[in-house]
Amino acid sequence: MSSGLRTLGKPFITFLLAETISATGTMVAVVALPLIAIEQLQASTFTVALLEALQWLPAAFLGLLLGALVDRSQRRCRAILVTANFGRMASLGAVPLAALLGLLTSSVLLVLAFATGIFTSMFQSAYTPYLRQLVPSTTYAAANGSMQAGRSTARVVGPAIGGLLVALIGAANTLIVTAACFLICAIALLTIVSQVAPPPPPLRRRLTTEIGEGLHLLRSSRVLAWLTAGAATANLLLSASGALDILYLARNLDVPSDVIGFILTASGVGGLVAALISGKLIRRYEAGKVATFTFLFTSPASLLLPATQSASSLALFTIGAFTVSFGIALGGVALMTLRLHYTPPHLQGRISSVSQVLNAATIPVGAVLGGTMGEFLGTRSAMIVLAISYIAFGVFFACSPVRTAAPEQISKAAENPR
Repeated sequence: MSSGLRTLGKPFITFLLAETISATGTMVAVVALPLIAIEQLQASTFTVALLEALQWLPAAFLGLLLGALVDRSQRRCRAILVTANFGRMASLGAVPLAALLGLLTSSVLLVLAFATGIFTSMFQSAYTPYLRQLVPSTTYAAANGSMQAGRSTARVVGPAIGGLLVALIGAANTLIVTAACFLICAIALLTIVSQVAPPPPPLRRRLTTEIGEGLHLLRSSRVLAWLTAGAATANLLLSASGALDILYLARNLDVPSDVIGFILTASGVGGLVAALISGKLIRRYEAGKVATFTFLFTSPASLLLPATQSASSLALFTIGAFTVSFGIALGGVALMTLRLHYTPPHLQGRISSVSQVLNAATIPVGAVLGGTMGEFLGTRSAMIVLAISYIAFGVFFACSPVRTAAPEQISKAAENPR
């Protein structure tokens, strides 16, 4: 274990390991769930995209409410995270059980995906406030980089495990591994004792008033507004493209499931490399410049995915997946670091949830958009259009106020967000 990681403390390290295990299980499910629909249930392109959308839809409706409830008592963040992991374990663990009983249909799979989304929304509402309780503000960039490294490690290991397990035991049974990962994460979280005291609970007011306070901060802070809008736009485009990736490999290129798993690990490797160097880059060039220029320079690689037109040219897809994931991970660490600094402690849950709602709303919309475009334009043509749109986003975001966000401004932001 590196000395830098040790300085973040044992509670953070436990959280990092728990979340890495959970993320690994999630990445196993990323491979298994669409393959259940594609191979076992013979689902349409639209149904496969809808499966992705339903996992994010609950956050669009529940995010603001959950964020306000979390801010009312941030001492309960750990309990919310534990409950969410148990819930995800139960909902995804029900898939292989339904398959065993002969009850698994497209409708059942979609309902269980929606239930998983409800618990994921709970988890996301408490994640950022809880992370802030584990480390001091001076180590936000290092902590975010470490968390991203853990998630990226999961993106390396998870798809490979998922692809192999699908080939060996079937897609539905593979979700048993995902359920076990959520169980381990929940148990590990129960052992953590926070290092930083959560802010005292605010004066209890109407929920609509408390939600409005978070929305007001977003309106008054140009940087927070751009951070939130930029993340939502990127999510819209990437979820639309992501809804088509596995479908393109499996149906258009006839790539077997185990090979798909290994190809997707390229995304994890790109994210892991970005996470490992994110701290140094942010310290040297500032988070705003890292966030904006990363999207600008890595977005053109998204064209390499549809440029792959046969199984013999899978190297193009792999390079594209690596580079796009590198940009997402590096930009994500920088954006999260800025958001943690610019948001007052007592508003963490609400600001996090506003971002979550927008992201959650754009992800299912993006997934349905991708599926619809795939139906009408063809999978490859749809991926080309989405790649060009992502490049345009990178250019536009590089001109935003986020680019000039500087450390000396951050210290004043929580007191005067205008």
